[in-house]
Amino acid sequence: MLETVHVGEHQLTAIAGVAGALLAWRLVQYVSQNRKPRRLDGIYVAGTNNGQRTDKETREYFIQHCDELMLEGYSKTKGGFFYLPTPSGDRLMLPTKYMEELKNSADELVDFNGSFLEMFSGKQTTIGIKWHLHPAVVKRDLNASLAQIMPAVEDEVFHAFKELLPQGNDWAPICPADTFTQIISRASNRMLGGKALSRNAEWTATSIDFTTDTWLASQRLKEFPAVTRSLVKHFIPEMSRVYRHQEVARKVICPLVRQRLQNPEKPHLDLLQMLWDAASGEDKTPEFMAYTGLVVSFAAIRTSSSVPVHLVYDLCARPEYLEPLREEIGTMLEQENGHYTKAGLARLVKLDSFMKESQRFNPLSFLTFGRLINRDLTLHDGFVIPGGTMIGIPAYAISQDPELFPSPSTFDGFRHVGGSAQFVTTNAANLSWGYGKHACSGRFFAASEIKLMVAHFIMTYDFKLSTPGITRPANIAYELQNMADPSVQIMVRPRQSMI
Repeated sequence: MLETVHVGEHQLTAIAGVAGALLAWRLVQYVSQNRKPRRLDGIYVAGTNNGQRTDKETREYFIQHCDELMLEGYSKTKGGFFYLPTPSGDRLMLPTKYMEELKNSADELVDFNGSFLEMFSGKQTTIGIKWHLHPAVVKRDLNASLAQIMPAVEDEVFHAFKELLPQGNDWAPICPADTFTQIISRASNRMLGGKALSRNAEWTATSIDFTTDTWLASQRLKEFPAVTRSLVKHFIPEMSRVYRHQEVARKVICPLVRQRLQNPEKPHLDLLQMLWDAASGEDKTPEFMAYTGLVVSFAAIRTSSSVPVHLVYDLCARPEYLEPLREEIGTMLEQENGHYTKAGLARLVKLDSFMKESQRFNPLSFLTFGRLINRDLTLHDGFVIPGGTMIGIPAYAISQDPELFPSPSTFDGFRHVGGSAQFVTTNAANLSWGYGKHACSGRFFAASEIKLMVAHFIMTYDFKLSTPGITRPANIAYELQNMADPSVQIMVRPRQSMI
């Protein structure tokens, strides 16, 4: 016998509220999904497996197979237009012939920050927000002062090696991803604010963890419709960690800035001083310096910490390169009285070539020149990119093009010796640092810092993979990002000639 269930007025109100919330949620999802620009007819879509994968399946497949889809699209179209279907929407890949035209376009139309905001959920994490000061200061002031700054960076690298790497005569394990990131953090922070930052354990930990936690927070936020993220950010633990890092930045950098203001006659040759001198108006506050310091750490550590790990993995797999590199580095050190000077580092052409080849196989990102087209854009040949389209250049596929790199699947560490393009050069065949006015302004410091650290490691340590039978640890791909396996350990031992 069925019983009659009596529902009170308050219960009806609650049920109606839940139903309304669910309906609103579905509406938000529908609107978010349908705000994306339509695909242009006739443009190849990578990853559909000849129509056997649904659109949803293709986007899910992209998450761990971006490199495969990019190579497929580039090959099928012979370097032409194609779409990469990503979980957050389609990316229109462009031929490199449009790069000169696009790099000269106004930021309001071809939006660099818009792409960055999308990649890192910047409206919530603040990555890409108020990034107007430091790129210009780095390009104008830091790059001009590298010769004077590098001795302090060298001192910090030497100090970090003594603290973080084994000093005994026996083989000992290290995790390069962890150890090298700590060394890069200290070296970068020495450049940023001197020993007050590089020897501050709380700050160096925050500068490292902010990079990871911001990326994790951005990925978590992307699970929610864009219009809800400003609300959702208050309730997810990943964003709580980002907020804590911002608090540490204010705790450490604000007093440092105020202390310097009390002693203006004492000069400081570091980026923090350059930023303060260049700032004006509402930017000239200790709080904005704290925010910018965290942003600089994000950019420096994210870029510079992965390259040495890839380099060492590649050298473990190809030890025949070690002696030629050590000979070149040793000759340079003799000429520079035992120091890694800016001029001396520039003469390490074999190391530069090896770094460039390693980066060709192991880019930080498979894509470069990511931009948001804010309104319909007509290119010089009449092709129209619809407003709202996310674009990019398939840098990884270009780096594997046999017309640009003979035998592209062969790792040739000295392939680039004698060429005019260096590790930091940006052109249509070398896009790891970006291109145009938004190419990485800190790449000259990053290259010097990486060369210094890797050269010193090569000269002072023997090293090998700890797991027999593995030639080179596989990378981990996630959407557009490509990273060295952070769990790998190697065995290291101080070189007998250096003890």
